[in-house]
Parts: sequence; C-alpha cells; structure tokens
Amino acid sequence: MNYYRTLLLVCFLVVQTAPAQTEEDRREAEIINIEKSIVAKLTGHEPIRGKKKLTSRSSKSERKIAADFLFESLKDAGLKPERHTYNVQDKKKNLYNGTNVFAEIPATNGSDEWVIICAHYDTVENSPGAVHNATGVAIAYYVAKKIAQLPSRNKNFMVVFFDHWKSNMIGTRMFTKKLQTDGYNIHSMHRSDYMGWDNDEDRAIELLASNLSLESLYRIESPVPIYKRIVATPESRFFSNFGYETVTLTAELKNADNSPFVRQSEDKYTTVNFKYLASTTEITYKVMRALATQ
Repeated sequence: MNYYRTLLLVCFLVVQTAPAQTEEDRREAEIINIEKSIVAKLTGHEPIRGKKKLTSRSSKSERKIAADFLFESLKDAGLKPERHTYNVQDKKKNLYNGTNVFAEIPATNGSDEWVIICAHYDTVENSPGAVHNATGVAIAYYVAKKIAQLPSRNKNFMVVFFDHWKSNMIGTRMFTKKLQTDGYNIHSMHRSDYMGWDNDEDRAIELLASNLSLESLYRIESPVPIYKRIVATPESRFFSNFGYETVTLTAELKNADNSPFVRQSEDKYTTVNFKYLASTTEITYKVMRALATQ
C-alpha cells in the first residue's frame, strides 16, 4: 500500500511541476530563436539583406545596412521606428555622419517618465562584433518587443540603437542631446555590452547601477549571481554627466569570465552562448516589466 501511495505522490508532483518547466523551456526557446536571428545577421553569419553578408559594422555603408536592418526589425515587431540622423564636426574638424535607430513605446496611463533600453550597434573594423555588441542589440530588441505587448504600462519606454560608439560615442552624445532638447523626463537608461560569454556556465552577470534602487530591482529578478562592477564604463559616466540614472550589464568581467575575442576578427556568432544570453535577457525583461507596473 505504501508503494502505491508513493507512486501516486510522485505522479502528482510530476503533473504539478511539468507545466512550469515546459513554460520556462518555451520562453528560453523563444528568446534564443529571436536573438540568434538578430546576432546571425549583424555578424555576417547569415545574409542581412539578399545575399549580402556583413564582415563588420564599421564603415559608413556597413553601418547603414545594419541601421536599415534594425529599423525593419523594429517595424516587424509592431513598433514604429524612427531614424535620428546627425552630421557633426569635432574639434579636430573630423566629420561624422550617422544614424541612431529608435522606437517609442508609450505608457498606457499618460506618464511622462521614460525608460531607455539601449545598445550600440557599430563595431571596430574587421570585427563581426558578436559579443561587442550584437548581443546587446539582441537583448534590447527582444525586451522592447515584449514590453510593447504588455496590456498596461505605467511608464513610457524607448529602445535605441546607437551609431558611432567607436568614434568617442558620437551617436550616443547626439541622441542624448536630442533627449534633452526635446524635454524627455528620463527615469533611467539600461544598456548591455560584452554579453554572451559564459565559460564556467554559472550564468552570472556583472552590474553597474547608479543607485541602489535600480541595483535592487535586478537582484530581486535575478536567479543567478550578480557581481557589482566597480569601475564605471565611459558610457555610464557619460549618461551620469547628464544627470541620468543608469544601469550597465556585462558578462562576468570581474572574474575574467568574458570573451577573449572582443574587438577582434574572432568575435563571431559561433562564440556566443545563447542560453546565457537568454538568461540575461529574461532578467532584463522582468526588470522592465516591474518598472512598467510601478
């Protein structure tokens, strides 16, 4: 009799736990499927347009192809993308012509606060730029797509893909100037970079947040270790100089569990750990969803 009771209990537990496991697996598969497509096309693993494959996203023509692809991808996700073009000259008389791609996701309750989800899409010359930073673009794209599907949002959201990171962050600088000129009330800016390498398979991430509240949000939503980044990135310092609250997510740089191929020709699609990328993406989405309900 005890044997049959035990058997029934085991069967009951299996029935109870299977749906949750299936849903988790389904969500991971969905994220991986979408992000593989984005990263594959941006890195030249697959054609990005017709038979055209990118070798990097460095030259003016390569960056235009990448920007057009991101514009169309946002449109396919049901968003209304826009191009923010700029022509600027630096102190050394160098001219920069570029395009930031962005899309707004309005609040459903009339809020004037904006949460920015962003990543740069260009690379150094001769680098496919998988971990630096096609993966960051993939995270921002997927999260924006899912946030737009929420039935209610108590904040506005905006996804932005910056041009000209390699040129002293010209694209970021120009877009931030636009945000200020247009009078956006920025709640916070969230960006990912160097993401997609997980040699020890612990799915840990490194986080730099400008305030404890934002840091706590990520820790609450994260089932994996989060290490606090000590040294600020140039981008985070730049945003902070404009008074914006910021979060930067990276792979586990502190413990040297990060891609050795960054800014090199071997920073390829095939080096990306997409399960790790999906894990970080899910955490980011949950944080954005939490912000949408605040």
